Amino acid sequence: MDQSEVEELQQMASRSPAVEVLADVVGWSGLPKWQPDWKLTEDLLGTALPDDYKALLDTIPFGEYVGTVLVGPPTVTGREGDHLAMFREVMLTLTDGERHPYDAYPKLPGLIPWAVFDYPVKGQLFWLADDGNPNQWPVIVKGADGTWERHDLGAVAFLISLVRGKLSSKTVQRNPGAEFYRTLQNLPGAPNNTGR
Repeated sequence: MDQSEVEELQQMASRSPAVEVLADVVGWSGLPKWQPDWKLTEDLLGTALPDDYKALLDTIPFGEYVGTVLVGPPTVTGREGDHLAMFREVMLTLTDGERHPYDAYPKLPGLIPWAVFDYPVKGQLFWLADDGNPNQWPVIVKGADGTWERHDLGAVAFLISLVRGKLSSKTVQRNPGAEFYRTLQNLPGAPNNTGR
């Protein structure tokens, strides 16, 4: 991906229309059955989350992108709105005593997880949070094989690049033959707080 495409995606991701672009690219036109309580989530976390991520889950329900990236709501276990409870095991791997290139949140700059992936290897997607604007936090990819990548994109721009096949990554890629997006909101036991 060239620099002009990166800048275009970053600009789009700072506005909710980027989510509309993603919804169009993946063919989503429905409504989510789960609406996160962002104030509670951010209060428990102790920081604001990127606007594009919040707009994403307010528009497109949790699901799987290109057969690999699973983006879920900020909670379905733990306390209501407790984002880190969703990723408790992931956070423990960051504080396991081994050396990692980044600290775990709440240290700043520190990693906050927001999704997992499983092709071509398993791994996690994080933001590298600092005390600046959350909308400027880069995405950090951690592969189970020990690889780390930094992408100076927000969550939505990252997903758009992945779905369009333009993401420069060897660690997370489109799974050949997988559909662009598959909602998981209709599975038995899936969270639903809207009554839809």
